[in-house]
Amino acid sequence: VLAAMKNAVDECGAGSGGSRNIGGTNHYHVALEAELAALHGKEDAVLFTSGYLANEGALSVLAGRIDDCAVFSDQLNHASIIDGLRHSGAEKFIYRHNDCAHLEKLLSGVDRQRPKLVVTESVHSMRGDIAPLAEIADIAKRYGAVTFV
Repeated sequence: VLAAMKNAVDECGAGSGGSRNIGGTNHYHVALEAELAALHGKEDAVLFTSGYLANEGALSVLAGRIDDCAVFSDQLNHASIIDGLRHSGAEKFIYRHNDCAHLEKLLSGVDRQRPKLVVTESVHSMRGDIAPLAEIADIAKRYGAVTFV
């Protein structure tokens, strides 16, 4: 690890740097994205500069590009999730925090053929409580929804 760190400093220098959106994309970003894509057997991958931007970017595109997508979001989801869903323009249904019965009630009221996305955190960042992921995923599957954690 120390040798790799020294090689990186020798090649790139050291300094305060900046995030990708400030400093631009370099060959290390491109190489890492290619390695991640290959690792997962995918065509390509993208790195975000923060978890916030990963949630916002992924959800705004996933929910926004699927025609007539209905999104079901836990009421205590992180602001990054809320922002991503707001930017998507998709119709949103908010279920009570970790309330699987309420989630199921909302899902049952939407046309079965309509694309659906259920969004939750695994460990809710504001309170530290754990979502009942297995139950959420089972309910989502019963109603033909994709689960995003």
